[in-house]
Amino acid sequence: MASRAEQKAAARAAREARQKQVSVARARRARLTWLAGLSAVVVVALVIVIVVGGGSNSATESSRTARAKVIALLKGIPEHANVLGEPTAPVTITEFGDLVCPACQAFALSSEQQLISHDVRDGTVKLVYRGMETASQFANAGEYAAGQIAARAAGLQNREWYYVLLWYHEQPSEDTPYVTDAFMQNLASQVPGLNLARWEADRDDPTLAGDVTEDSHTANADGFDATPSLTFNGPKGHVQPISAVPTYTGLTTAIKALG
Repeated sequence: MASRAEQKAAARAAREARQKQVSVARARRARLTWLAGLSAVVVVALVIVIVVGGGSNSATESSRTARAKVIALLKGIPEHANVLGEPTAPVTITEFGDLVCPACQAFALSSEQQLISHDVRDGTVKLVYRGMETASQFANAGEYAAGQIAARAAGLQNREWYYVLLWYHEQPSEDTPYVTDAFMQNLASQVPGLNLARWEADRDDPTLAGDVTEDSHTANADGFDATPSLTFNGPKGHVQPISAVPTYTGLTTAIKALG
């Protein structure tokens, strides 16, 4: 029979063994928890990389596609300042637009493309782009003039229509305050043949700010209150302006009435 001292020693050894088992179990649980947390962080990081990387690649691909479309549409068509088309074209269509306006985007990417592909390219029509503030006064309040001046500055190098159409192709939601120097500079970098240093310097030309103000005065004098608004002039005078997104059929009807 074990002595009292031996019984105490055995009990103490048993307690220590149980405590060691508990400590080992706690350490194991802590390690598993840490590993689970690390795995979650890794998964989240991978998702972020995939989403951000994919989004960036998607945006880059979208910009390349837009640039290719604009170049294909405009290549070979004469351009001077804010005028696209042959100077001797008998019909002049003046567009008053806001670069932030989604209706202007809809026009630029639909019937206006047809107009450029056919009637501007064949020398029947020349297009004039002028500004009028509508959608810019909301989320991008205060940036209307900066956007129009950026386009006008490209026009000093006979590249305004490239700039305008690229903007419409890449136009974010009008509810987003996106009109920043970075956005406008990125567009400028995509315009073929544009001298970026000169474009940047020309944005400070007070003459361009005056042109933008004059555009607004003219639009107001004509009674326009929406964009796009279009005026039509030709050999037979002029026809009723349009303040909407016209179909290509509507445009050709106006052109024929003037010719």
